[in-house]
Amino acid sequence: MKANIVVIGGGVSGVSIAYHLAKRGARDVVLVEKNFLASGATGKSSACVRQHYSTPEGCRMVLKSLRFFERFEELTGGRTASFVRTGYLLGVDDRLRREMEAAVALQQSQGINVRLVSPTELGELEPRLSTEDLVAGCYEPDSGYADPSQTTQGFAGAARDLGVRITEQTEVLGVLTCGDRVAGVKTSKGEIDAPIVVNAAGTWGDRIGRMAGLEIPITVCRHKINFIAWPEDARRPHPLVYDFVTNIYTRPETGGLILVGLLDSEEVNDRADPDGYQEGVAFDETLDALSRAARRFPVLERGSVAKGYAGCFDVTPDWHPILDKAGPEGFYVAVGFSGHGFKLSPAVGEMMAELITEGPRHGSDVSAFRLSRFAEGKPIRGTYGNWLMC
Repeated sequence: MKANIVVIGGGVSGVSIAYHLAKRGARDVVLVEKNFLASGATGKSSACVRQHYSTPEGCRMVLKSLRFFERFEELTGGRTASFVRTGYLLGVDDRLRREMEAAVALQQSQGINVRLVSPTELGELEPRLSTEDLVAGCYEPDSGYADPSQTTQGFAGAARDLGVRITEQTEVLGVLTCGDRVAGVKTSKGEIDAPIVVNAAGTWGDRIGRMAGLEIPITVCRHKINFIAWPEDARRPHPLVYDFVTNIYTRPETGGLILVGLLDSEEVNDRADPDGYQEGVAFDETLDALSRAARRFPVLERGSVAKGYAGCFDVTPDWHPILDKAGPEGFYVAVGFSGHGFKLSPAVGEMMAELITEGPRHGSDVSAFRLSRFAEGKPIRGTYGNWLMC
């Protein structure tokens, strides 16, 4: 088989890249996925679309992505991401008040609809919250969450409409090279000759990188998610709530449930093999999540644990993605999303498609996410310093 561009990875980032390449007029694009679309980290994403970033590039990317989610049906030929606008609340104590205020000022300067709120206003926006240990917060009325599998299938369907070929159950076994440039990929179903290869393999991204002779600094770790049932008398819609005191995030889930995930950089030490890891959550992990959630939502002391699971993050040293042309000529990298991948996927697809079809552009946001930043000693740092996912 021959192609002009091969995209490796059928998660939301890979299919977004393929879609945006085709939208830009790229022809003969082939996407290969070792299992089925959204079968990796994407399918287990909590799929929150919040805009709380503390770097200019992150703010611009997530705002662009939100606008795409808002118009997803229009832009993908009638397909849906099932985006639900809930709003987003963040609460902090004195340790991070100054950092949060700086982040909000930056977000406002980039056009994000966000405002500072007091603990009293936090309680008015979500009456079930305990706010006694909070000193400040912020509110984004436009944020929400989506369905990760439907989003991926939506991108994929629109990409197919534009001529992209998508092959599932097709594992990449090697990256072909000729001299100092790529020549395609070797897969479980044969070779695909192509002068451009895009590594969007998520938690397998470092392995694909090594096939091209490129070391990509990724740590794969488990990310635990639990679902707790609200008591019957407390069930009603609520915003996304991110809590920088107990270090959890929450969002609504169907069936009277609340999703609870951790905002804990220590998760990076829970290493995982994406081909075989503990996908369930242990009793102590569930108990920890329930304890944290009940501290912020006291009514959950009367709640019950419904279910839980663990997915994987592909974490870089600064918890921000790598978007770059690196390694042999014609090899591109879009990996290391560190929990950001779903919400940023529309912008990532657009940025990578521009990089591939037009080449590097001076002053482009994509340059901030270059692989070489780690060797240069210039990791991405926002107002929160080493705080993950911001």
